[in-house]
Amino acid sequence: MRRMPSAAYRACLLLCFGSALLSCARAPSARAPLQLSQLAALEAGRWEWVSSACVDGPLDLAKLGFERSLRIEAHGSSLRFSYDTRFAQPACAATEVWTLAPEPGGQWQLTPEALVKLPADAPCGAFEPSVGHGVLRLSGDSLEELRFASPWCRGFDARFVYRRLPAAALDPLELVRHYVAHWNRRDASAVAALFSEQAVLIEPFSRSQDGSALRHQGREQLRRWYAQAFASTPWLGMGLQDAQALGDSGEVLASWRYMDPRLLAPLRGRNLFVMAGGEILASEIQVLSEPTPAAAP
Repeated sequence: MRRMPSAAYRACLLLCFGSALLSCARAPSARAPLQLSQLAALEAGRWEWVSSACVDGPLDLAKLGFERSLRIEAHGSSLRFSYDTRFAQPACAATEVWTLAPEPGGQWQLTPEALVKLPADAPCGAFEPSVGHGVLRLSGDSLEELRFASPWCRGFDARFVYRRLPAAALDPLELVRHYVAHWNRRDASAVAALFSEQAVLIEPFSRSQDGSALRHQGREQLRRWYAQAFASTPWLGMGLQDAQALGDSGEVLASWRYMDPRLLAPLRGRNLFVMAGGEILASEIQVLSEPTPAAAP
């Protein structure tokens, strides 16, 4: 059985967090853990991965073509971290959404809320499926994230360093992954925020007076429709199967499978997205299989 770091070791590690994390014999870091007064500063710009290390040695992700962008939103005293990760070997891309809540002693509880990756069955990194804990440190335009007991480091602590860059829009395929991630989080406001102010949604689940698919226009109308859809079931899940850009027109076709307790088998469908400037201008939901209702209890 692997011996996990002791409580005393963790205490020493926190003191040494600003160093290379290879030995607690080095001088302790002068940087203090992130303070709640600093949360607003994290929202400016985006954060790009610079380096990583395990407490017991290097974590050389660059040789795998690893790239990562981090976008941060503050909600009261909590944070939402949205990671967009790419690997060149093997080629894959993933979006993760986490909520971070402050804990005593300058630590944070990290709760995973959504994971979307393509190809859907690709490993695409070491993901953490359960609640974890860690420490954040901010110094100017440098952000350090220490995750305890990380699968990136075989159960030992992992350190990721990011630098702040100017804000940049999500690209079309990132937008699709964020759309599915927030759908699975059942966050109508976050989904609607991906759309432009006057965006259009065409959905087949409601019908107009002439029997055609209903059209919703405007971000607020979309938010209300998504909120109603999410509230209609105790749980739901959308699995992104594929997403392809249709030339250079800003159109993306995304295929998915959807499941909730009202269905006996997953429903197959797709979204046709029209995107520009990092926003969704229009989307049409198309159902590709007949729903199979679950038996009444």
